[in-house]
Amino acid sequence: MSDQAPYSRRSFLSGVIATGTLAAVATYAAPGGRLQSRVELRLSTGADPTGARDLLVSMWNETNPQTIVRVDPIDSGSGDERQIMLEKATVGEADLLNLDIVDVPEFATKGLIEKIPPTGGRQLITPLDEVSRVPDEPGVYWAAPFNTDVGMLFTRLDGDSTEAPPRRLPDLLATIPDGSQQFVGQLRPSVSTFYEAFVVNVLEHAVAERPAVLKPLGTPGAERPADRISTDVELWKAALQPLKDAIDAGKVLTSGGEPESLEAFGAADSTIRYLRSWPVEYRKLQLAGNRDVATGRIRVDPLSQGILGGQSLAVVAGSRYVDRALAFISFATSEGAQKILASHGIAPTAIGAYNDPNLRASIPHLVRVREAVENSLPRPVHPGYRRFSDVVKDHVERFLYEDQDLSPQFTTGMTSALA
Repeated sequence: MSDQAPYSRRSFLSGVIATGTLAAVATYAAPGGRLQSRVELRLSTGADPTGARDLLVSMWNETNPQTIVRVDPIDSGSGDERQIMLEKATVGEADLLNLDIVDVPEFATKGLIEKIPPTGGRQLITPLDEVSRVPDEPGVYWAAPFNTDVGMLFTRLDGDSTEAPPRRLPDLLATIPDGSQQFVGQLRPSVSTFYEAFVVNVLEHAVAERPAVLKPLGTPGAERPADRISTDVELWKAALQPLKDAIDAGKVLTSGGEPESLEAFGAADSTIRYLRSWPVEYRKLQLAGNRDVATGRIRVDPLSQGILGGQSLAVVAGSRYVDRALAFISFATSEGAQKILASHGIAPTAIGAYNDPNLRASIPHLVRVREAVENSLPRPVHPGYRRFSDVVKDHVERFLYEDQDLSPQFTTGMTSALA
């Protein structure tokens, strides 16, 4: 079955609700039958162009009139989101935070979020479970994974071909003719708050060429985040050289972020054959009426190993409404809610959503998204991750575009940030 198989999201959602798959937990009755007072939970979160989050919030609010969730969106890059959420959590202007998974350790270390129990009885995909737990406290989490993300390879197929391209990025780049710019990725940061996609792209290219640059969680001798990062500068040079060579040879169209790369790939006259981006971009192509999606010419595959992304819901420490916030999190991360996220093109966190036969029939590459998430590498889970990201961005950008060699300061800077 081709990736463009038609489906009605409205029909799917109607079925979810009608069969009780997504049953909101009404919280307006307190123990003993006493009516609870009406409160408003303030949810600080980044923008959601898919509408899935707002749909879930609306469903919750309709069913729980005594516990209304008010979305407080931050319409900027992940760096700004983190800073604004830090400020709101510090001064008590939020009850719930939808955090990037790399920022959860920092908020936990600063005492800004509450420990929470597992929600909904759902089974998380392994990498998400590993990065969300409170160390040495089984069954306790700092935040509940709301959605996940991982790099995927989009291919514009030629003619009747259905053959999968090489999943290993250096092998893929080697097949592209010089000067053809057939590959586009988020590889040219242009705005300081939007460069995390660049860092993730760089890590995906590096681990594809030299897996030892970023060791998986649980690797012997890599118990600390800093130990997961190789300090061998020559290894890093070898890991990134194929990408630099491909850029120098004109094989790669470098873009600053996801919207630019999707626009270049999805244009009616585009000659770009490969796009590295997130699963939700396929849904955007569908909604834009992309001709190649409609005719089944866009294939979506996992990379040989992608880098884990996503957001998690956390309760702000000191919130007056912890129990109600936890009830909303349980609803928003339930298997039914995860199916709604999947129907909007977002990668769900619960295994059950990937096994739903209706979703698998309507989104054939959903199985490959699960494969990609299960095989993904988390970035270093550490309060200093953003400083680590700064080091990677600064040094690698100069290596790729300014012919500046990677120096020992590159690896010492990364490990210092994670100390």
